[in-house]
Amino acid sequence: MRTFLTLILAAICVVGYAQKKPKINQAISALEEGQLSEAKSIIDAAIVHEKTKDDPKTWYYRGQIYAALDTANNEEGALDESLKAFDKALELDPEQKSFNSVDFTTGQVTNIDSKKQGYYAYYYNEAITAYNNDSYEEAADNFETAFYIMPTDTNAVLNAAYASAAGGNEERAEANFKKCYEAGMKDKTVFLQLYNYATKDERLEDGLTYIKEARKIYPNDIDLAKYEINLLIRLERTDEAMTEIENSIKEEPDNADLLFSLGVLKDETGDKEGAWETYKRAIEVDPDHFNSYFNMGAMLFNDTNALVKEQGALNYYPGKSNYKAEEKKKYETLNASIEDKLTEALPIWEKLHSLKSEDADVMTSLIYVYKGLGKMDKAKAIQSKLDALN
Repeated sequence: MRTFLTLILAAICVVGYAQKKPKINQAISALEEGQLSEAKSIIDAAIVHEKTKDDPKTWYYRGQIYAALDTANNEEGALDESLKAFDKALELDPEQKSFNSVDFTTGQVTNIDSKKQGYYAYYYNEAITAYNNDSYEEAADNFETAFYIMPTDTNAVLNAAYASAAGGNEERAEANFKKCYEAGMKDKTVFLQLYNYATKDERLEDGLTYIKEARKIYPNDIDLAKYEINLLIRLERTDEAMTEIENSIKEEPDNADLLFSLGVLKDETGDKEGAWETYKRAIEVDPDHFNSYFNMGAMLFNDTNALVKEQGALNYYPGKSNYKAEEKKKYETLNASIEDKLTEALPIWEKLHSLKSEDADVMTSLIYVYKGLGKMDKAKAIQSKLDALN
């Protein structure tokens, strides 16, 4: 009988011990002393104990303890448990009155926001260190984790994208740039990167989506307008492209870049005359519009080359003894047309050279014109300048 009573008393003691309220202060002390296993044991008991499970402080310190288990011990799942705990603490105390403290000497506030900021900073700094050591995948891992902790700060995921790109992981880089986009980042670079990845893989509709979104934010960006036009042409939606750019010109009739883009579009669709006239309009708006002059010069070169090719197909050349009279006459007619084209092109290429005196393409083209017109001294002078650049 005595033995039976002893067992009953022992059972009562065990039950009483099991129901004992966990001491959060002991968990905090263990955390501060680096005794993470002990801190974890106490806080795990606290979140299920009737007297502590609904206390915001329980979850606040659980967040800190699991953050330490993550960063110090790399314990699997600790990161998620930490963030869930912080979220629970905020759910129980949205104003953070239970655990908000201020150091009156420094004015520094300690609460969930500051703890998560420190947690974020840990991974962000680890990422920078890895990046500087050329460990790009590790850098991307840590930047992504920093963003996971604070998803409102898109700087981390943007850097994750750059780190992935630096490491040659284009798929991961694109995924991170897309996270920037989905998070509402308005940086032009993000749109252009997504556009580049999409068009590289021939996902032209995706590329067009990104460019259209970018143009909503940067409506006056001429480069974005050109990218959109180019994509619409590649998608065989030239009518839409024409409408887009003509509407833009109505709003900005003195925008030489827009006129130039319209000229390019007309040129691409075979309207050579319309393209020429549009380039001339652009130059009337901006007398130093390099791109319009260049395309006009290129158009004249194309015409010249077609004439030269036709001339070369004739059964005649100067000095030939056996030829038909009509062949010689045709040759001479073509020769006069070639000279006319080069004469028309000359002031255009001289203007281009005045605008960009060290542009190798312009100098090479100008040499060609001078030689074609027999201006050998001028051709030699430009050749000397071109050689000096190399």
